[in-house]
Order: sequence, then C-alpha cells, then structure tokens
Amino acid sequence: MPIVRIGPKLVYFAHVPKCAGSSVEDYLHDRFGALALVDRKYISVPPDLRWTRSSPQHVDWAALARMFPADFFDACFAVVRHPLDRAVSAFRFQAEVEGTVPEGIGFGDWLQAEAAARQGDPYRSDNHSRPQSDFLPPVGGALPCTIFHMEHGLDALIPYFDALAGVSAGPRALRHTNKAGHNTAGGARRQIGEIKPDAADRALVAEIYSADFARLGYHPDQRAPLAPAPALSAQVIAQATAERARAQRPLWKLADKIARRLRRWQWE
Repeated sequence: MPIVRIGPKLVYFAHVPKCAGSSVEDYLHDRFGALALVDRKYISVPPDLRWTRSSPQHVDWAALARMFPADFFDACFAVVRHPLDRAVSAFRFQAEVEGTVPEGIGFGDWLQAEAAARQGDPYRSDNHSRPQSDFLPPVGGALPCTIFHMEHGLDALIPYFDALAGVSAGPRALRHTNKAGHNTAGGARRQIGEIKPDAADRALVAEIYSADFARLGYHPDQRAPLAPAPALSAQVIAQATAERARAQRPLWKLADKIARRLRRWQWE
C-alpha cells in the first residue's frame, strides 16, 4: 500500500487491486514525488526470490497493521468499485496478461476456484481477487479511510489532495494508466472477448464479496454506488475538462508518452 508525503502529512493510499490504483499512484508520484511501498518490478522477480507474498502496493490491512501503527499515518484514502466489475477485471487481467487462466475456463469457474484456493493461499494472484474490505482499515478504528467510488470518476480526488496539501497545484485531472503486465505463459497475449456474467455468476460474486457489498455501499443488482457522487465545484469540473482536452493535443500526448517512459524506467 503506497505511502506518500503530502506537505507535512504522511498519507496512506489503500490501493485495492483493479481499482485504478496505478493511475492514482502515477498522479501522486507526478505531483508529490516518490512513493514508499511501491514495487512495480515485483512480478518480474522469480517467485522464490520475492521478499513478500504480494507486491507491497497490494498488501492487505492486517499485514500492514503488523508493521505500522495506525497513528503513524495522518490520512488514508481508497478507490473502490462494484465487486462484480472488479472481479471481471481481475479475471481478464489473469487470462489476457498474466496467462494464469487455462483455456476453456470461464469467469464463474475461475472465480469459484480462486475463492477456494484463497483459503490456503490468501495472497494468490497478487491479491487481485481478494475482497476489497481486506485492504481497508476497520470501520471505527484509529485510522479513518476516505472512500472514493470508481463509478463516480476520479475528479473528486483532486480537491481531496488539494485539502491535504493546503494548495491547489499540480495536474487537475488523473489520466488512465494502462499498466503493462507480464505474460507468464510466455506467448502472445490471449484475447477472451466480452465477458457476460449470468445470474449464477452474480450470485457467486454476491456470496464471495458479501463484506464488500455491506461496507462499500453497493447492491449486487445495481452497478452504481448507493451513495451519491461527491459534489464538485464548477471550477474543479472545468479544470478537469480542460486538462483532459489538452491531453489530446499532439504535443501533450508526446509529453505524456515521455513521462510514462521515464516512470517505467524509474519504477519498472
């Protein structure tokens, strides 16, 4: 779980896998400097030589709490998403990028197998299929955690960071990061096409991730969060819209490409 220094504050980003974590990390890095507890070279290290069961950015709260007292941090935030969409994203990543899903195994069979295997290996798949609630500090504990829902967009993170920093500076919008994965199968990446979960799949997700539905404010049959979207000022919306428009210009695209390569050189 990345730790970033924002002004005098140490801020804990509870990075839930498959919830735009790389995009948030890149923004934090670009605006506030290097992050701690991030290792994007983790997957490229042979399993026997890895120092942890998961990459440090994907550590669960129980493991982190054994190393850091809750009052070590000044603030905590997380980005979450509907458990079904997150599970589908994790399945696609394992099938198309990591190459860990055998041919002929569909989403429901994979998810059921993951849940069963996680009983003895909770860190499997770099925690991609682990419940989101496992990554968050306990409700009512010493460290409150501000929750952002992916379905509402990421623009609300900007004023949140501004408030922590005490200044409105830096990029006014987050950009999507297409994180390059590692195909452990060693061949061309597999394309699995559209995934259409059926009623049995949805029921399975509701059962496996019941704690997430209860804590994060989602309903199994409703894709939008139950909580309303954060209220954003007209200025925040205008700045984010303008920055995304500028990002489509050729020179901005070139600058972004160079920045991505520099980050890859630094982190990967």
